[in-house]
Amino acid sequence: MSEIAIVRAAHLNVYLDELREIGAPVDRSLRNSRIPSWIEETPDAYVSIPLSLEWIARCGRDLEPTDLGFRAAQRATLASLSAPLRHALLDAPTGFARVRALLRLAALDDSALAPRMHMEGDQVRVVCDMQGLGGNPFVCLGEWLNLQALISIVRSVAGPRWSPSELTFVARQRPSSAAREDLPNTRILVGQPHTSILMDLDVLARPGAAGDSGAPEQAFLDDEAATWSFPVALRSAIRPYLAEGYPDLPLMAEVVGLSGRTLQRRLQLCGRTYSDLVREARFDLARELLDDPSARIIDVAMAAGYESPQHFSRAFRQMTGMSPTAYRRSAVATKSYCEKPLQ
Repeated sequence: MSEIAIVRAAHLNVYLDELREIGAPVDRSLRNSRIPSWIEETPDAYVSIPLSLEWIARCGRDLEPTDLGFRAAQRATLASLSAPLRHALLDAPTGFARVRALLRLAALDDSALAPRMHMEGDQVRVVCDMQGLGGNPFVCLGEWLNLQALISIVRSVAGPRWSPSELTFVARQRPSSAAREDLPNTRILVGQPHTSILMDLDVLARPGAAGDSGAPEQAFLDDEAATWSFPVALRSAIRPYLAEGYPDLPLMAEVVGLSGRTLQRRLQLCGRTYSDLVREARFDLARELLDDPSARIIDVAMAAGYESPQHFSRAFRQMTGMSPTAYRRSAVATKSYCEKPLQ
């Protein structure tokens, strides 16, 4: 684990949809929070989990967190998952293989999630604790989303009426009536040491329909397991804030739930500096934006948080040895060559 708990914005957006459904003041609340207000437009950005849990609970205060968590989780679909995780699930031939794929790549979407599986007779228990968040008073919001992902995976081979034998929650709030109606045959335990789901092995052995997933992407992968280093997680957390200018260290320390001193110390242990990560985050964003030939250089510079096009050009040249314009021409030429049909 990277010690920084971040999640893809696509999963936060599931809660935004539910909050709007119940009439919560989402837009006003976002503007007054540390969460970037345009997060719905960037589903692949990463946001702080503790910050998000607190904001969701505060914005949806008219609902109990456990009810809000369950209701939002019902909105989650495969489209909410990162491409590599979605591809791996669709390509897996059985329910068991799909669960294993989720366990292997879950950290791509949620750096705090470290799921594991173990056998209990003719049943399988998957533990999906959110590391470092067990004491969070709103952890049930994340627990429901993670468990619902596993329920949906098994229902993809067992049918929409399937329900697990047991669900356990670290949170102490009792499940809502809606959750009990949806899972009438499931034993639901709260205040437990772990978040988990218990499933029959013979159900998981059933085949699933093959999906047209295409070639899986490789990102943050190490020995076939998704992992996050501290610098990579922090750099991903920085990226959504770049359009507002330089995100200073105290702001990001607050966002990721660390003191400024702790954040600096962890970076020193990794041999990195905060300014290095901001520079790299800006470069990564700018490089992606330059792939769009219709994007003006000045717009790319502003979106990546540079003070001016001149500042952007100097910084980009330091990273690549060429100007943004020359880089774009080179990238376009390379793409055209690769797409040229063989004679």
